[in-house]
Amino acid sequence: MNHLFKTLILLLLFVLQSFAQINPGARQIALAHSDASYSNDVFQIFNNPAGLALAKNREVGMYYSPAPFDTKEMANAFAAYCEPTPYGTFSAGFSIYGFELYKETQFALGYGRKVTENFFVGGTAIYKNLTIKNYGSKGTLLFNLGGIATLNEQIGFGFAVENITRSTLSSETGQLPTVLWGGLHLKVVKEFTFSAALRKEVGYNPSIRIGAEYSMLDFIRLRFGAQNEPNIFSGGFGFIYQFLQVDYAVFKHPDLDLTHQFGLILRFAK
Repeated sequence: MNHLFKTLILLLLFVLQSFAQINPGARQIALAHSDASYSNDVFQIFNNPAGLALAKNREVGMYYSPAPFDTKEMANAFAAYCEPTPYGTFSAGFSIYGFELYKETQFALGYGRKVTENFFVGGTAIYKNLTIKNYGSKGTLLFNLGGIATLNEQIGFGFAVENITRSTLSSETGQLPTVLWGGLHLKVVKEFTFSAALRKEVGYNPSIRIGAEYSMLDFIRLRFGAQNEPNIFSGGFGFIYQFLQVDYAVFKHPDLDLTHQFGLILRFAK
C-alpha cells in the first residue's frame, strides 16, 4: 500500500510539476510574478537577473513552500546570496524540490550590472539535476537573461528569458521549458505600485499577470496578484524592520488546495 501511495505521488509530481515549481520568493508570488520590471531583491537570481543590478545591500534570502497544493512531497526551498560591487552585483543560489522518489536540485550563479542610468542587464547560469529513484540522475546547464529599463522613478519596463539555451535533460526537446517574460510597472504614488506582466512558455498559451503592492506605516507591505492560464489569485504581506524582511504569500489554484510560501531576507549595509 505504501509503495502504491509513493507511485501515485510520483505520477502526481510529473503532472503538476510546472504548477508546483514556481520561482521564489514570497513577495514575487504574492504579486503573481507581475514584478519583472522592478523587483530588486536577492531572489531575482531565479527570476529576472537584471533586478540584481538594482540591489543596494548585501543580502541573504531563504524561501520555503512546505506543501504546495497540500502535498508535502512537492515541498521546495530556495536560498540565495547577492553581493553588490562597483563592477556589478554577483549572486549565488541553490534550490531543492521533491522527495526521495523524485528530486530536483539547482545551483545558480548570477550577475547584474547597470549599463546606463536607466538600463540594467543580468544573467544567470543554472546547473539543474534530476534524480529519480531506481532510474539514476541527470544534469544539464541552462542560462537565463534579463533586462530592465526605467523612464523615470514612476515607470519602468522589464524582460527576461528563462532557459534561453533550450537545454534539456534528454534527447527529447521541450523537457525543460523556455519561458519569455515582459512586464511594466507604474508607481501611482509613493506608497502604491501597480505592475503587469506577460509570461509566454514556448508551445503554450500566454499568461497575463497583474499585481499591486501597498506600503503601509513604512514597515508593512500588502500585496495582491492575479493571473490566467490557469486562473490563480494570490496575496500576501511583508514586514520590514531594519535589516530584516519577513514575507508570506498564498495562492489558490482553481482545482487544487491553497499553497503557502514563506520568505526571509537579511540585508547588510556595505
